[in-house]
Amino acid sequence: MAIIRKPEKKKVVKLHQHSILNIGTITFGIVFVYLLIYLVMYLTNDRITAYEVTAGSLSGNYRYTAIALKSEELITCSEAGPIHYYVREGSKVGVGSGVYSIGAIDLAGSTTEEDLAELDDSSYNSLRSIASTFAGNYSPISYQDVYNFKADAQTAMIELLSKNILDSTEQGVSAGLNLIPSAEAGIVVYSTDGMEDLNAEEITLDMYSRKNYSRENLRMKETVSAGDVVYKLITSEEWSLVIPLDKQTAMELADSNMVRFRFMEDGSAFNADFSIIQNGSDYFGKLDISNSVIRFAGDRFVEIELLLNRQSGLKIPNTAIAEKVFYRIPKEYVTENEQTENEITLRKETYDTDGSAVVRIVTATVYDKTDTDYYVDTSLFEEGDYVLMKDSSKRYQISDTKTLTGVYNINKGYPIFREITILDENEEYCIVESNSAYGLAQYDQIALDASAVRDDGTLEE
Repeated sequence: MAIIRKPEKKKVVKLHQHSILNIGTITFGIVFVYLLIYLVMYLTNDRITAYEVTAGSLSGNYRYTAIALKSEELITCSEAGPIHYYVREGSKVGVGSGVYSIGAIDLAGSTTEEDLAELDDSSYNSLRSIASTFAGNYSPISYQDVYNFKADAQTAMIELLSKNILDSTEQGVSAGLNLIPSAEAGIVVYSTDGMEDLNAEEITLDMYSRKNYSRENLRMKETVSAGDVVYKLITSEEWSLVIPLDKQTAMELADSNMVRFRFMEDGSAFNADFSIIQNGSDYFGKLDISNSVIRFAGDRFVEIELLLNRQSGLKIPNTAIAEKVFYRIPKEYVTENEQTENEITLRKETYDTDGSAVVRIVTATVYDKTDTDYYVDTSLFEEGDYVLMKDSSKRYQISDTKTLTGVYNINKGYPIFREITILDENEEYCIVESNSAYGLAQYDQIALDASAVRDDGTLEE
């Protein structure tokens, strides 16, 4: 007989379900929402851009293209014919020295091997120097330099080969050369530009553009006619450089009678007598020099840089500068804080609701002071308020103000006005006095844009 068993009943145990909204979740949610709101406010609110104050000086652009004015004399020939030069450009010649000859010659063809053998190393070095200078300064857009190099090389060769012949005019004539001597001593230049007689009072700004400037190379002519200009002679070491100036720089240099400058070509620096010239509404600076003319004998335009002694101090951008109005308080109504130099204590008289006078002690920050007065923030008083003298019945009514120039210091995270004394400035930056009692110090953080800060130190909306 089969035994039938009844199925056993299984006991089901229900687990307790915890609520999601417990104290931990609620706390985390509140913190998360707070951080999210703070982040949105931080990203959308205006903030002060900081600038770190550094020490230095202004580095203005004082590089100029100058027009060179020299004592230049044009030398003409009295007869026609083929011309040959015997002196290199930029060389000095004395009175009676042979510079050129008129007529056909074959100096190179009559030169013997013995003549060439007599050329020493210095002679060859002279030729190498001419070739090296041309190669170093070569530019494919300045083809005129090729002609100058050719003429310099030919003149150098003739000068070397005819060295013995050119010792005197008489020897040159006896050798069959129609050698023309120089009537004056000076520096030889083989180009003209029509500006030889120009003076400083005739210079205009258009001349610096060089649009209409041209220079004629006299050595390009193989044959000349009577009366043609054959070379130019610079007869004095005294010369001038004229530079264009804007009105601000002209005013800055108005009291200067001497400046220091540098030639950009080689960096050499010299002092020069200086004067301001006004041609119409344009200003020019004239530098009078008594050296180096031989180095720039053939140049009409010379690149220079003025080396001005600029003030040094704390360098800040002009955008950080602001002006703010302050009340004047006489010193006799002030109690100085011995612990903090830039704080004072005042006894301010106010009136209660019943009309009775009440004296309140006010601590004020000092923004500037003189031998007789302190200057404090206008937010501490209303015009017409009184301050009392200590241990006296005397009262001073607030009324006088002074406008100070300064910047907003943000070292503490909020703007605090600090007075500055400007020593020098240009279009972008200014140099201010350092280590003043109520001013700035190196590495201070200031607001880059003062216009973004209200008078009360808060940001503009």
